[in-house]
Amino acid sequence: MPLNEKGLEVGEKAPTWKLKSVEGFTLHSEQFKNRPLLLFFFRGTWCPSCRKQMADVREEWERIKPLASVVGIVGQSSNEVGTFLSQHPLPYPLLPDPQREVIKSFGVYQRFSLDGMRIAFPSSLIIDGQGIVKYSFVGESQFDRPDLNQLIEQLTLLNRS
Repeated sequence: MPLNEKGLEVGEKAPTWKLKSVEGFTLHSEQFKNRPLLLFFFRGTWCPSCRKQMADVREEWERIKPLASVVGIVGQSSNEVGTFLSQHPLPYPLLPDPQREVIKSFGVYQRFSLDGMRIAFPSSLIIDGQGIVKYSFVGESQFDRPDLNQLIEQLTLLNRS
């Protein structure tokens, strides 16, 4: 994939994936069949904009929970993610992807730029219960993220269809 092409397009089939949680449980995309999935790719637990987005989802959890499953993926080690979660618990899984295999499969791997290196572009996707991308937002920088109300609105519309 050329550097200027990022992320999956709406209508594409999302890649299957499997990652181990910090607790040692394996989570995989098949577990989220038949229900929408709000999938976030974060630059890192050290990123202030990522931390804010994670906290925003936590604060709006009661609105989001009935609409979709939520998973966050970050290209860090299990130890780094575990340390973060022990201080900032989340009501949804934040999965380490230390080899960045899932990040690469979704086309949001940032090889290098002035803004970072070997991390994920901040990305938000909504995937329907059949694994089709219904919404895709890939940020250009650490500050470029969709409004959470916009994501909730998209999930609400998807649940009505």
